[in-house]
Amino acid sequence: MFESLSRSWEFTKLSYGMLRAHKYLMLYPVISTSATLLVLLSFAGPLWFSGQMEIWWEAAGDEMTQSQQFWSALTTFLFYFCNYFVIVFFNCALVASVMQIMDEGESSLGFGLSFAMKRLHSIFGWALISAVVGMLLKALERHRKIGQIVASLLGSAWTALTYFVVPVLVTDGVGPIEAFKRSTRTLKSTWGTALMGNFSMGTMAFLIMLPVFLLAALLIGTAVSSGSQFLLAVAIVLSVFAVVVAITATSTADGIFKAYLYAYATGRSLPEDVDARRFEDAFGSR
Repeated sequence: MFESLSRSWEFTKLSYGMLRAHKYLMLYPVISTSATLLVLLSFAGPLWFSGQMEIWWEAAGDEMTQSQQFWSALTTFLFYFCNYFVIVFFNCALVASVMQIMDEGESSLGFGLSFAMKRLHSIFGWALISAVVGMLLKALERHRKIGQIVASLLGSAWTALTYFVVPVLVTDGVGPIEAFKRSTRTLKSTWGTALMGNFSMGTMAFLIMLPVFLLAALLIGTAVSSGSQFLLAVAIVLSVFAVVVAITATSTADGIFKAYLYAYATGRSLPEDVDARRFEDAFGSR
């Protein structure tokens, strides 16, 4: 356990080191978040202004007619699909840039986006599968407490088994089913490091977010004490900006971590400044 934890901290330092040297990588989650918000608005806007959302809320659950249930389920499925497509697309773009940095030392936003376009068919297929799984888990959650527990367990298992799907889509260019199989196989040999890595990344995220939240609380508290509406507005804007930047940084570092871990796990070339001997036992059979 301690060896896995030590390796994971090494991966964590490498991830944040790459982020510090290539700050533009944070643009991927920024664009992704903006795109998902547009997806949300494109669905919520028409439903809200047409009054359809209110109709579905009033007839929620078993009170819905078969027609209402069908259109509600179809809309939810399409929303899931579009949302997953956007997220996977920009995650693939991020990982593609990270892989190129590993190989050549440099990359660019344009390279990542163009590379993701080349994997569009695989991304489409994986988004479709993810939407189906999401709908099934949502259906299970409706069955009281037992269904919620089962859905939670299955959801956790699905998240674990698909841990390396995005790096597989980028590096191997295979279809979604094969990507799932390869992700599962890779996870079997790296589960210890991946598990501890999530703990390490979570700890690092906490260490980054804690001072940001404390600073935000201090700014807002000071502004409230001053009684100035202008200072309060400025404090809120600065606080929100700081939180968004911190969340974006930790999200980007997490994507870099997965790319690093998958590259090591599959024996791909490493940056020259990385001592591969530190990880020589990271992927032994378990």
